[in-house]
Amino acid sequence: MDTRLLDALNTGIVLLDEQRIPCWANEAARRITSMGMRHLASAPFEHWVAAGQAAELKESLSHCVVSGHSFTFRELILTRDGLSITTDASFSRLQESVGGGRVLVEIAEVDQLLKITRDTRLISDEAGFRKLAQGLAHEVKNPLGGIKGAAQLLAKEDGAQHFSDYLDIIVSEADRLKALVDRLLGSPQAPVDEMFNIHQVLERVRSLISAESGGEIQTMRDYDPSLPDVFGDRSQLLQATLNIAKNALEALTEAATDAPCIRFVTRAVRRAHPGTKGAHTLLQIRIEDNGPGIPEELKDRLFFPMVSGRPEGSGIGLSITQTIISRHEGWIEVHSGPGHTAFEIMLPFGVKP
Repeated sequence: MDTRLLDALNTGIVLLDEQRIPCWANEAARRITSMGMRHLASAPFEHWVAAGQAAELKESLSHCVVSGHSFTFRELILTRDGLSITTDASFSRLQESVGGGRVLVEIAEVDQLLKITRDTRLISDEAGFRKLAQGLAHEVKNPLGGIKGAAQLLAKEDGAQHFSDYLDIIVSEADRLKALVDRLLGSPQAPVDEMFNIHQVLERVRSLISAESGGEIQTMRDYDPSLPDVFGDRSQLLQATLNIAKNALEALTEAATDAPCIRFVTRAVRRAHPGTKGAHTLLQIRIEDNGPGIPEELKDRLFFPMVSGRPEGSGIGLSITQTIISRHEGWIEVHSGPGHTAFEIMLPFGVKP
């Protein structure tokens, strides 16, 4: 039997024999269960199900074989070595002429669907919040120019030297706020797109981080040298990855992490883009650190402007990074816990249409 078509599906397909033992599984099923065929076929299917659901599934499978009635098990939890994944699984007995008492199982990842829905909502929320912030920034920018100009004119008046310290503060704070507003509005320059090797960008970021830390933080690389070039603005993507790496550097430094390390990884991965159907092969840039992790209350608002977990942070860097990656038709995923944080940038390969 030619199984190439089944292996191309994103839905997991498993064939159970008369003893409910998997006798074949497509590529998606092996990925979802994190098991090879030999391991998967070493026990009845219910063995790989959470303990609280195994007995019910075994009974339903027996009924399916006898009656031929198909059924769907919502939020079926598949487990292996302490890891678990939530799925929706449909079970159908094959016709007698085709498979006797064999059962076809279709597995869909609920975790992945929920994640795509959440990511799509967050992207929409971030876009709306960014537009609001940019609108406010435009309204603030003009009065700032007037305040600075008025302070400079006052400095030229007779007796202004008595108030020079205060006037200097007004001018410097106006300049600081203007710089903050300019960062909120983003770069006005048009992108300069070209084909380039992403590893050249990451090596530049790695050298900058190493220099800024004075060699106190170890930087590691784990690149896939076979990856093709990407199409985009080299300087913008350098800025986006540098913002993430600098956040990692600051988190490690402020937490005084033992044996601090930042790791740069590249891979080709197959993922479904939030808000679209189907999976595509994408470039994954992963920047990891062994710092304290991101506070739980910030995880859903991490890319909003003005949101920062650091007292002196402006909360602009990651917002700019999100904007740059969105311009390149990509997105960012974050995984964080105590002792490990990973930012994953997903970018399409090849030339934009």
